[in-house]
Amino acid sequence: MTYLPFSADWLTGGVRGLPRLSSWTWARAWSRRLSPVRLGSVRLSSAHLGAVRPGSVRLVSAALLLVMGLGSMAQAARLDDELLARDKTHQMPDLRPYPAGNQRKVAFFELMIPLVVAENQRIAEQRDWLLAMRKRAGDGGRDYSEREQERLNGLCDQANLPCDVTREDIGVSWTRLLLRIDTLPLDMVLVQAIEESGWGTSGHARDANNLFGMRCFSRGCGIGPPGREYRRFESLEAGIAAYFDNLNSQRSYAELRELRGRLRNAGQPVRAEDLIPTLSAYSTRGNAYFTTLYDLLRWNRGLMRTVRERLAANGALS
Repeated sequence: MTYLPFSADWLTGGVRGLPRLSSWTWARAWSRRLSPVRLGSVRLSSAHLGAVRPGSVRLVSAALLLVMGLGSMAQAARLDDELLARDKTHQMPDLRPYPAGNQRKVAFFELMIPLVVAENQRIAEQRDWLLAMRKRAGDGGRDYSEREQERLNGLCDQANLPCDVTREDIGVSWTRLLLRIDTLPLDMVLVQAIEESGWGTSGHARDANNLFGMRCFSRGCGIGPPGREYRRFESLEAGIAAYFDNLNSQRSYAELRELRGRLRNAGQPVRAEDLIPTLSAYSTRGNAYFTTLYDLLRWNRGLMRTVRERLAANGALS
């Protein structure tokens, strides 16, 4: 058994089309081929490993030693923090080398499912905290600390609501805020990403980390024709978060939020099938758009479930 070292691509130039790698990522190899290796939520094969530049480990080691030699341990720690922070975000890899069909589908789901699950978990934690704060307020415990006020104001900004949080009041109804801080069905997010990015192969997916076809309308704001450009995101995570913010905060999707809230209050599951008809503002295609999303659900739900179960069993879903 041998181990192959990798380095961070911000030091070495990295592997074209793949996310940034942490400074020490070890890939196990045996016999005459390498097994697929998971880095975060991205799966690397022997073809990817072969693209790593020789000598990259020496560059990382030299850089760390240089920082420690010229500066302090604090500087070295800051460099390590930067490496760790970079490893938490991903750039869109090029999935076009995967043949169309199940191979590309599996690669797409293995990339996207952990990222969407992580965003839902982040929002679920925010929602749980808000529910606890609402309960405390109802029990007469409204003496919000400065830190609690800061977090409440931040969540109001995220929800695009004009709150004015004080020690005694949040300045907006809890119901309105909670309607906008909520999760979305994984399979609905995935089928929209499939449709809007061509299974991750569109130019705005590959070049701008934009898998949901989100546009901007000022010159130079993204990529594409002036005045009707696709938004550019620094990472896949940022693009996914913007998609969630769009559906959770813009008035065009008020119907989605109201329906989701009613289902929650009734103790019923929030399903993709229920929410898809509320996405009329997302596309000018009307019912044809809904039909496409329903078809993608029907054709791919089994594979989504299989990939998610395998990722969970392998510990890839935190």
